Amino acid sequence: MVKKVDSELHTANSLKEQIQRSLTDNYIKIKDYILNRDDRFFDSLVLAIYDGDPMWNEVRFEVDNEPYYNVGLLELTGQEKIFPVDGQHRVEGIRSALSENEEIGDERISVMLIGHQNTPEGREKSRRIFSTLNRYVKPVRLGDIIALDEDDIVAIVTRNLLETYPLFIGDRIKASNNKSIPITDKTAFTSLMTLYECHRVLYKTYICQKDHKNYTKNQINDKLKYRPSDEIINEFNQYLIEFWGAMASSFEEIRNYINNDSINPAVELRPVDDGGNLFFRPIGLLPFVEAVAHIKLCSQETYNVIISHYANLNRNVHSDMWDMILWNPRTNRMLMRNQSLVYYLLIKMVDVNLLTEKDRLKMINKYATVYNIDYQEAEQRINTITL
Repeated sequence: MVKKVDSELHTANSLKEQIQRSLTDNYIKIKDYILNRDDRFFDSLVLAIYDGDPMWNEVRFEVDNEPYYNVGLLELTGQEKIFPVDGQHRVEGIRSALSENEEIGDERISVMLIGHQNTPEGREKSRRIFSTLNRYVKPVRLGDIIALDEDDIVAIVTRNLLETYPLFIGDRIKASNNKSIPITDKTAFTSLMTLYECHRVLYKTYICQKDHKNYTKNQINDKLKYRPSDEIINEFNQYLIEFWGAMASSFEEIRNYINNDSINPAVELRPVDDGGNLFFRPIGLLPFVEAVAHIKLCSQETYNVIISHYANLNRNVHSDMWDMILWNPRTNRMLMRNQSLVYYLLIKMVDVNLLTEKDRLKMINKYATVYNIDYQEAEQRINTITL
């Protein structure tokens, strides 16, 4: 009985079409969720109803001598017109799922019904409700996904490592709603957001090589909506342990940090007035992981072998290598806009042929912009950068 919004909120065709265009292909993902998940669950749909002849049959009862009058049965004739004020995509997802599997038709979900009058005043009231419900809806924060999601394999394994892996346990990962680490923090290795992003990058490499398929970003997003088997979860958990084990094997500062039982183990690795260590800055750690993951995708080498190539990498953020790329020596502040350049340079140090021609040109142009030099000089300087 529920149909799409038509002339109930607007009479102008252009405005009606605008409302219809807001119904994106996201309903297809909801359809897939319904058809593939036995534990599917939805919040209440908010539906507007008008015309017909709805009848409310109140049921009165008492509990401990207290009368209750707010329970009853709503009877519809079938002539009523109903449209979603909140839940357009869910309605279309349900409709699409029913077209593929009629057996789910007897399932029930909760709805909230509001009275609608197809008059100028009624349309104004319903538009206001529609706008309020959709304007103030907030997406789930990434931090909450990491902490609670039982379908996202990256979140699941990250939580497990936070409790079991020496590099991450206790206060060694900073819980916050952004990737950066407060300047006053002297304890954490990195932030929770950055760690999740690193693991997400590694998951793409893991699953692409496992399935022998080059998944797109959207395909990876879709995979993270469905919980894989325990076998896959355990396998990916071990995959990450091998990666971070390779990091500890190649870099003394990470080994020392793991074994440092002081209350401020990162104080010398992330000083306030100096750049500190590349890996203890989120803006340095993430592009390093991205570079290593890219090399892994392009080769059959193990993480131990790939990461060992960087044993002699200059990891001092305040140095000739990284000044004006990651660190501003004049202001003694991190530079946050050159992450892609760090990524390209790290790959180039191992094998420039692992960059596409397009990415190589981007690297040179970005380097020229950073140092305010011409293209030829930038290319010459980059050619001298080695491990």
